[in-house]
This record gives sequence, C-alpha cells and structure tokens, in this order.
Amino acid sequence: MRDKVEFTDYFKDFILYAAKAKKVQNECNLGGAPYVGSCGDDLIENVTIYDTVERKHAGFQNMLQDLWFADSAPKYYKWTKEHQARNESFKHLQDTWSRREWLFIFLAHRITGSGASFEVDHGYRNTILPELAKLKTAEEMVEWIKRYEGVMYTSVGNQIPAFPKPRDGYKTGGKVYFGEYALNLVDDVWKFVDEINKDRKALIREIVDFMCTWNRERGMKAFHFQYTATVADLADYYVDLVDEASHMYYGKNAQEAMDLFATKKARINKAQFYDVVMEEAKIKTGGFPKDLEDVMCDYIRFVENYIPDNREKTYASLDRTKIWNTSIITNHPKGRQKWMLGTQNWKW
Repeated sequence: MRDKVEFTDYFKDFILYAAKAKKVQNECNLGGAPYVGSCGDDLIENVTIYDTVERKHAGFQNMLQDLWFADSAPKYYKWTKEHQARNESFKHLQDTWSRREWLFIFLAHRITGSGASFEVDHGYRNTILPELAKLKTAEEMVEWIKRYEGVMYTSVGNQIPAFPKPRDGYKTGGKVYFGEYALNLVDDVWKFVDEINKDRKALIREIVDFMCTWNRERGMKAFHFQYTATVADLADYYVDLVDEASHMYYGKNAQEAMDLFATKKARINKAQFYDVVMEEAKIKTGGFPKDLEDVMCDYIRFVENYIPDNREKTYASLDRTKIWNTSIITNHPKGRQKWMLGTQNWKW
C-alpha cells in the first residue's frame, strides 16, 4: 500500500512539528521548564495548546490522570494546594475500584464531554468525576447520576450524544442512558475483551465497533465519537489488554491533516489511505495512532498559526503580526499567514 501514496512537504512539516511539540511536552508541560526559549518556535513557545504529543497528557485527560495517579499525576506539580489535596484523596482508588468501575468512569467522562472548555478549567468543566470518586461501586455511581440534578455536560469541542428519549420516570435521555444501559455496556465490553484476550490483545477499532453495534441493537445511535475516546482510554490505562499501537478511527481534523500529508498515486480507498499515512507517521515519530490523531488535529491549528481567543483573553497580549510558527509551508491558504499581511485576507 505504501507505494500507492506520495508524501508531501506538509508531511515533512508535520514530523518537524511533532518533534518540537514532544520536546515542549516533556520539558515544559510535564517538566516545568519555561516555554519561551524551549524549541525555537514562537507560536509553540507562546501558545500552550501545542505542548502535547501523547493524548494522556492532553487537557481533556486531566481528570482521568488525577483519578488514576492521584498525587503521582504528571501535572500534579502545577495544581493549587486545594487541587493537590483533592488528588491525594484519590490515592485509594487503585485498591478500591475494579476495572469495572474504571471503565464506567472512562465512559462517563467521555459521554459527558470530557470536561472540555478550552478555558482555564479545561478538562474539569462541569465534571462529576470527583463526586463519583467518593463511591465504591459502579452501581452506586449509576444511582448517584440518576439522582443528580446539577449540570454534568459540556459540549465545547465535543458532541453531546443523541440519547434515547426520556421515559419510565427519567427526566432526560442522559438519565435513561446511564440508568438503563451504561453499566450493562461496561460488563459486555469486558466480556468481549476477555474473549479476545484468550489469544491476543484487543484492537481499538474492534472494541469501538462492538460498542457501536451494541447501541444499535438496542435502538440507540452509535455514539461513535464518545466510544472512540473511551476505548482510547482503555488503550492508555490497560495496555496489557488493549493494543495501544493499533489503529483507531480518525476525526475530521485528523483526516484534513492526512489529506494534506499525502496524495494518491494509485487506486486506494479513503480508509486504506488514512491507515497508510498513519502508519508512516508511526514510523517517523515513534507515536501511536491514538496519540498521533490528536497531534494531527493540533497540526492543523499550527499550520494556520492559530492563537485562541478565549474568555480569559489568555493570549490578548500577543501581537498577531509577530508571533508565527516555523512551518516550512509558507503559502498555506487558511488561517493567519505572513503572506496575508497588508492584503484583504488579513483579519487580525
């Protein structure tokens, strides 16, 4: 298949970007070193959305990292004393919870929006996981969610699933899902994985397919986006059971990136094309598809010189005419580009 694809300068640029982002992840995001002066790229050094190459260190993973690692979480050093104290209260969870509770937690986190906000509280927005962490069993978690009347979803950068319609005394479709389906799905997923594990590790895609089919068989939508993230969590934390190097399903932004990275030289369908490109990215970066999928999403922003304009105005002081990436692509048609300065295309 490799001979059916020709790689472009965008792919070379991506490999260079990934190397810089990896350096900043390890030395700055996790190591605490100053961002400015870390990699020689003004955009990466001044805008912290470009500091991650492993999904487990991304903001939408913060809450899971806190629960799983407690006071050993990689970003523990960054948190306030109050936040650190909360992490310390999670130290017993590895002994208290079985894999059943952990998968329910992964599922609840992704179904409710991963705490995403792209603001200061990114990864924690409206999260119910600290409350679920006070409980011992998945059954208790289900009952707590059924009774909870507060806000527990965020749709910033995420999709709220198309839940079943409210019924049987449940006020919302989300309550129906968690009350009647979620825990049964968790149990069936582990049975499915256990059967595969008799011979080998389970693949990310086959678990996602199983979960989506499970939904459809019960008259629900597939929840493909949320289930893909949930299974990637399994691959992050249960590496002995799920093949962390296996291919996953790629979102719109990652596909957009791969369409830039290569062109077809011969007949090959889209799914095969993306797998060939991802396989080459694995070889060149040493990363896994579940991680590279997110890095490719970040690259789309990088090549567009994207600087967020969030509610806190975190980057309001940055001069948009001076902070640029070091991309080798100088004529990219989208985003904020040097060639746009002084033209009608300049909007900043």
